[in-house]
Amino acid sequence: MSVLWLREKLIKELHEQQEAVKDTLLAGVKDIGQYEFLRGQYTALVQLEIKLRELLGKVIEDDEDEQSGHS
Repeated sequence: MSVLWLREKLIKELHEQQEAVKDTLLAGVKDIGQYEFLRGQYTALVQLEIKLRELLGKVIEDDEDEQSGHS
């Protein structure tokens, strides 16, 4: 399993979860507490995606550096 494959699968899953939260928000919430909870979930998912892209980007760069160093 490559890092690129894993990154794409994880990011796709995060996007699906973000969309589910957005759909719930757009469908209407019962009170401000639910709105704040869902907004917090969405923010956490976005932050997780950003961190994941950073970390896996570094892993990919490291892999490329190692491969070019062994040529």
